[in-house]
Amino acid sequence: MSPEREREYAELQGFIDFYATHVLGIAPADPTHPTNAGKHIVAKFGRSKALEGLRQAVNDTVEDWESRTREDIRNLDALLHKQGLPTFSEIRRRYASAYKRILKQGILKTDTDYYLVAGVLSDVSSLVNEDERVLLNRLVAQYEGRDA
Repeated sequence: MSPEREREYAELQGFIDFYATHVLGIAPADPTHPTNAGKHIVAKFGRSKALEGLRQAVNDTVEDWESRTREDIRNLDALLHKQGLPTFSEIRRRYASAYKRILKQGILKTDTDYYLVAGVLSDVSSLVNEDERVLLNRLVAQYEGRDA
């Protein structure tokens, strides 16, 4: 794999390992722990296939946390950041189809959209570029103004 894909693999593997252990409560020695399952996938099919599986697992975590409060997300972000891992907000920004839809359409239609974008903006470790940050701030301001 390319160095970029290797880096993505390492980040996602670290995120999923932490999430499975500390959020889902799966013991690291449990054969069903995603890290252990991932080792079998790598041995049988290679790292590229394992990366595809990690991306799917990340999308599952994003979907699982759609209804969580902003405070829950901030707390998870802080724990992940403390471990030197990508935050949930950053993972969500990178992989969530809803986030990509918001960027493409340029509008927040629901409270879920609002909380997704607000979470990304509140994550100071997020790698959002300046143009994207300006757009997100504008969308949040428009949405908040609509409810006023």
